[in-house]
Amino acid sequence: MRSTTYQATSSLVFKVFALWSALISSAAARAETAESAASPAARSNPEAAFAEAVRIFKNGDIARALPLFVHLGETTNSPNVQLYVGYCQLELRHEREAHQAFSQSVKLSRDLGGSKYAATQEASQVELGKLSLRLASLTISFVELPAEFVVRLDGEIVAPALLGSPIVVDPGLHLVEAEAKGAKPISRDVPLEAGGFKALALQFEKMIEPAQPLVAQPVLAQRTDSSSPSTKLGLVAAGLGVVGLGTFVVAGMQAKSTYNKLQTECPSGCSDAAHRNDASKGSTYQTVANVGLALGIAGSLTGATLVYLGVTRGKAATPSIDVSPESLKISYLGSF
Repeated sequence: MRSTTYQATSSLVFKVFALWSALISSAAARAETAESAASPAARSNPEAAFAEAVRIFKNGDIARALPLFVHLGETTNSPNVQLYVGYCQLELRHEREAHQAFSQSVKLSRDLGGSKYAATQEASQVELGKLSLRLASLTISFVELPAEFVVRLDGEIVAPALLGSPIVVDPGLHLVEAEAKGAKPISRDVPLEAGGFKALALQFEKMIEPAQPLVAQPVLAQRTDSSSPSTKLGLVAAGLGVVGLGTFVVAGMQAKSTYNKLQTECPSGCSDAAHRNDASKGSTYQTVANVGLALGIAGSLTGATLVYLGVTRGKAATPSIDVSPESLKISYLGSF
């Protein structure tokens, strides 16, 4: 009983292996290159190679004819070759590839001109008209084109040369993704129906890093006397210092953003009114940032000094502060 079972299993394994080997051999035979599939005369004569490929196509061996036409298309600029590439792709139900081949055939026919390829151009246009009812097209463009970016359509990178031109796709839901340095990524779902067309205009939104919060450091480890005029004035000065530093951070970021915009849009200098207005704003932001920095440093140092003196000195003192747009003047009168 065991011997019979073992023989049956071995026979089944042998049959499966033989079937697998036959499939591999058949696939390898169909994967011959165009040059090896053509006859020696056809390999040396493009016209003979084209005639042989047409004969194979009409005999119904599309899988063998297609690589012959593709090879001829790579070595010649014949609209007729591209026409038959499209026919082969249609037979294989590769409609997008067929659309691409027929479009190339029309372009080559127009470039070469004359009446020689008029029939070829007409035939390609007829097939394109049929395919346009079954396929869809999507045009992707940018409101403002960034310096470094990547666009993907359904996970595949879109060549920059294709942006702004219709891209032929199958009907259905498509995913458009875009990334750029220093900008938030973009993701859009675009539904398309058969025969439909859509134009998608993308705009990147710049990422602004939040300013780091200022952490106030303790000025004194010991207890301060809140009733001392010097201590109160020191706290006021320290508060002015914090406001000044905050003004410096905000105005500085605005000035830098304006400068980067002008450098990007007008690397050689701007002369129009809009950009001159931006330059004026940038100069104002820079001035405000400088004043804020000076006020922040002076206020922080003065506040720390006054609080320290108010705590460590026991005798009465009379501090005063004089703030003007041009300077910050602080006086301290007392005995030490």
